Amino acid sequence: MQKLFSKLIDVYRKAEGSCHAPTVNYRIDSDDDIALITDITSDQNYDNTHVDVDVKSLIVGTTVQLDIKQPDPNLGRTFKKFKDFIKGDFPRVLSSNNISKTPYYIEDINYSSQDDITPDTIKAYNSIQKLLSCLASMSAYLDSANRKIIFVGKQTFELHYDISNDLVAFEKILEGLSQNSGKKLQVIEEFCNWLDVSDVNRHSNERKSILASVLFDIQAGSKPLGICEVIENVERLYTSAKGQFDNYLEDFKYEKFVQKLEENSEKFISRVNDSISKVLSQVLALPIAAAAPVILKGQGNSNEIVIYLALLVYATICYFALSTQKAVLDHLDSEVKNFGKEGKLPKSLDEKWTIEKKKILLLIDKQTHLYWIMRGIIYIVIVYSSFKIFDSSF
Repeated sequence: MQKLFSKLIDVYRKAEGSCHAPTVNYRIDSDDDIALITDITSDQNYDNTHVDVDVKSLIVGTTVQLDIKQPDPNLGRTFKKFKDFIKGDFPRVLSSNNISKTPYYIEDINYSSQDDITPDTIKAYNSIQKLLSCLASMSAYLDSANRKIIFVGKQTFELHYDISNDLVAFEKILEGLSQNSGKKLQVIEEFCNWLDVSDVNRHSNERKSILASVLFDIQAGSKPLGICEVIENVERLYTSAKGQFDNYLEDFKYEKFVQKLEENSEKFISRVNDSISKVLSQVLALPIAAAAPVILKGQGNSNEIVIYLALLVYATICYFALSTQKAVLDHLDSEVKNFGKEGKLPKSLDEKWTIEKKKILLLIDKQTHLYWIMRGIIYIVIVYSSFKIFDSSF
């Protein structure tokens, strides 16, 4: 379809007369012209191009009359004047209608959206289009019927983007942007980049709140805020929004993230040290408890059995206490490995956290080794006690 529209524009450009007139004259200079006219007036393309001709009159060196009507909107849009384009296109910028995305041709500036070279006026218009779309993406909701963008901040207010009643002012703004396109268009581009919240880590809610605040500040009294006022004040808007956001980010400085990392690293180390160590004294008491029956030997088998039973119960309690602390250690291991993910730390601290994580995981490994040694001691004491109880019973 786009290729067919491009061919149609080639015909419009060469024809004598306006493409908005009912007929135009077209001089056929070569066989290529015959092929072009035949193509766009063929039965399969007529419903889209709406161009008709007597094919018998297509002779090289002659001028033929083409009957033309406006092409199908799904093929492309044509406008006689630039202001007609603005009036017809701008309200559709935020529309979901696919027609707004079809190619177009503006006759009085002889420009097609499919051209390789874009005039400064169109560049300025495209920048404003992009700015409007970015502002809409930061709003609470869009009132397409009344052409309003609704923002909710400390106060709820509306941004009007209907330029039909302010077309002259809008054209003057475009003219000013096109004549001094460098600086202001660059500001609009940077502002649009700042408004981009497609990345979830860009503090989108804070940006939206700040934008609503700075937009409200430029509203003059009870007069509705319009897109023309936004464009005229875009440098002030961008500077103010960026400044407020930078102040907000003071709470997310690199040094504070470093401090957060170090504090959490110390907490992890302390928790790891406490995990297995909490039952260390109880388990170390097992060998002493196991020696008690030997010291008391000779006082009677019944007393010895009671002591070994107590030792068996104590060892069992130590086993479950140790198992509980091992579960805590496993949870710590998982917590350490996941720390730093999900936006807890900036990427700039990845390397520093990797070093800290290695230290903590090494400590966890040592505590795990201590766990297996202590568990081995408990098993030995349980087996020893069970054997002595069995031996004393016979």
